[in-house]
Formats: sequence, structure tokens, C-alpha cells
Amino acid sequence: MTGPIMLVVMIVAVAFAMALEQSMRRVRDTRRRVTQLVNKKQQQVERLRVAGRESLTLGREVRNQQRNVDHLIEEISQVEGELLRLAHPANRTFVLDEKRGPADAGWHVTVEAPTVSVGRHGPPWDGQRRFRVWAPDEHAARAKVEKRYGAEQGYSIIAVFPAPPPVANRNGDPAMV
Repeated sequence: MTGPIMLVVMIVAVAFAMALEQSMRRVRDTRRRVTQLVNKKQQQVERLRVAGRESLTLGREVRNQQRNVDHLIEEISQVEGELLRLAHPANRTFVLDEKRGPADAGWHVTVEAPTVSVGRHGPPWDGQRRFRVWAPDEHAARAKVEKRYGAEQGYSIIAVFPAPPPVANRNGDPAMV
């Protein structure tokens, strides 16, 4: 009887050893998988941190760029307003002629168009226009303008004054006079 009991005990021990071996293998595999998952989790966390930092940096850049765009749009609207103000007909200067003698100076002559139409056509403009004229003095400038826009046609000279010196261009070179 001890033989069969021993055989049974041995079979149970072998079965227990095999089950223990299989359990240990499963534990090792599970540990290995857990370690891999923990490593993957750490890598994912690190990637998320890098992406988060980059997202914050890009968000700051976007906000800075938006501020720059808003500032530029505001400047553009101011420049457009200034251009509209400068483009007003009252701010324009028309060149009557380019004939210039050595003793001539620049003069601005303001001429008002007739309010009543003279001849078949109405006046070429409404209100006043400023003309640049080259002449040695005020009387010569007035005479040049009256030759073209005379009082007999309904035009009247409002003002004659010396033209300001030319403005330098973007490079700092003086404008051609």
C-alpha cells in the first residue's frame, strides 16, 4: 500500500511541480508584459509632455502673431485713412507747366472754378484747385495762371504763395525740383 500511495504522492508532486512551473512562467510573462506596458506608458507620458510643451509654445506664438496682425490691421486702417485724407482734391497740387528758368522759384496758385458754366461745357472742376507754377516772382506766377484760367472765363485766383521746398524720398535723396 505504501507503493501506490507513494506513486500517487509522486504523481501529485510532479503535477504540482508542473503546475508551479507553469504558474511561474505565467508570472514571469505577466511581469514582462507589465514592465513593457509601464515602459510604454512612460514613453506615452513623455510624448504627451513634449506635445503639451509644444502646444503651449505654439499657442503663445499664435497669440503673439494675432497681436501683430491686429496691430498691423490697425496701422493699415490708419494709413488708409491718412491716404483718403491726403487724396482729397483740396490737398492735390496740379502742375501748370514744367517750364523753368534759372531765376524761377516754385509758387502755388489757388484758383477757383466758375460757379456758372461758360460756353458749351461746364467748368472742368468744382471748387478750388492748387497749381504749381515756376516764375521769378508772385506777379509772374499770377500772370502765367491767368493766361490759362483767365477772369473772362469765370476763374478767380484766390491765393499765391511760395511753394515749400521739395521733400526727400525714402532713400534720403532730395526730390527733383
